[in-house]
Amino acid sequence: MRPTVGINLRHIGRHTATALLIAIGTLSILTACNRSTELTYDNTAGRFVSIAYLKSLSHGTSTPIVQELKISGVVMANDIRGEFYKTLIIEDSTAGIEVAVDHTALADLFPLGAQVTVYCSGLALGDYGGKIQLGAQPTDAYSVDRIDREEIDRYLRCTSLNAGTRRPHTVQIGSLRPDDVDTYVHFDKVYFPEAGTTWCDRDSLTDELRTTVRTLADYTGAQLPVRVAPTCHYATEPIPQGTGSVNGIVDWFNGELSLRIINYEIDLQP
Repeated sequence: MRPTVGINLRHIGRHTATALLIAIGTLSILTACNRSTELTYDNTAGRFVSIAYLKSLSHGTSTPIVQELKISGVVMANDIRGEFYKTLIIEDSTAGIEVAVDHTALADLFPLGAQVTVYCSGLALGDYGGKIQLGAQPTDAYSVDRIDREEIDRYLRCTSLNAGTRRPHTVQIGSLRPDDVDTYVHFDKVYFPEAGTTWCDRDSLTDELRTTVRTLADYTGAQLPVRVAPTCHYATEPIPQGTGSVNGIVDWFNGELSLRIINYEIDLQP
């Protein structure tokens, strides 16, 4: 049962009332961050561990998390432009991790730059082709299921609207390593060799958009696959021309490193 607090402003001083109203307004803004700030679930037990440590607990296809553990990180990617469908990428100073959530408006609940705490007890770590994911314990053939929409409050809490630390790591294509998977990165002096082509191809039989792999290249000749989901808001737009900077999330797919663009953070000059 949630506590109810009644306040009679007539019985307190004017300055106290003003301060109280400001505090209530601030709380309302924070609550607007997402409904997971509501204390529907009161169990916040457990010790904080790094994301790198949590990922190290994964053994086999699926590993249930039975310890009372929690992680805290900044939201580096969400579904703001349809790029990460039902997915959050959160990162701390040690690593990043993909969190599978069964909700289609995650950007409203967990905006880019928000600080999020994930209560991991009862969840599971899944190994999907060498990539570690965090989600609900699986009920089918998948390594993890998505966290049910009705249980978002139980496992995820937005603790700050803007932590001010959503800054990409500047890297070069040739220097990427498996440890960079699910981290937010920045490339300079890069271009798309397939400029002018639409981001996503269409299926020859159904004419539906499908996940398409494009290419990012730099001045050294190094290339990196770029996976583009058909849910992207710009899936039918042409790939821009020019050379400049691109931000994204390092991914691991089919045994190789790749990139997924976030928030269409592309700045190319002809």
